[in-house]
Amino acid sequence: MQAVEPGVLDHATHAEFPPTHWSRILQAGACVAQGDSPELEEFCRAYWPPLYAFLRRQGHSPHDAEDLVQGFLARLLARDDLAEVGAEKGRFRTFLLTSLRNFTIKQALRDKALKRGAGQVIISINAEEGERLCGPDLACRSPEAAFDRSFAQAVLSRAFAELREEHRARGKEELFAMLAPFLDGAEPEGYKVAAAKLGMAAGTVAVTVHRLRGRLRELLRAEVRQLCTSAAEEEQELKHLLEVWSQ
Repeated sequence: MQAVEPGVLDHATHAEFPPTHWSRILQAGACVAQGDSPELEEFCRAYWPPLYAFLRRQGHSPHDAEDLVQGFLARLLARDDLAEVGAEKGRFRTFLLTSLRNFTIKQALRDKALKRGAGQVIISINAEEGERLCGPDLACRSPEAAFDRSFAQAVLSRAFAELREEHRARGKEELFAMLAPFLDGAEPEGYKVAAAKLGMAAGTVAVTVHRLRGRLRELLRAEVRQLCTSAAEEEQELKHLLEVWSQ
């Protein structure tokens, strides 16, 4: 996954914050116990790696971390935990980590029975994938820092994947694959090589990369917006995640 330049914060905030997946989930949870939430399930599928990274840095083995994340997500998707979410937990990232901490304190490993079966909605995860996604750069971080770093990676990866899919849908997979390495804002020393392979002028490549970066910024902000409940939260969360990723 490529890094994103700080200019992502330059875009103006919307005057009226639109309803998001997360704000709708919170609203439903505050009103009535909901045992079925496709939007929450989608979030859980996308953002379980930070939970795994947190538990691994706490000292849990890969197998136990897998069991705990699986049990936690099954419980989250099967119960009305959202009814207890306060304003201070408005961001999905904060809610997720706080809920996991509570789960591990109350349940620990004796809740393994929730991991699979028993009619629970299960998010498919495995320790091998979790270890790969954690990566060696998390080894020296605190559990909280490991969680935030992995969460930032998940957000950036979703924005990047959306950008790639947009180009695939337009039949421009080769163009995207060739120019994606330049999206990290590094010095474009390879523009001439890419231009030769694509049959384009180097100047055209530079303009295309600039546009790709702009679109990636838009997609990143859109992804972060879905995890917040206000424009102020969006700005704070975006700034925080970019700072975490740059460390």
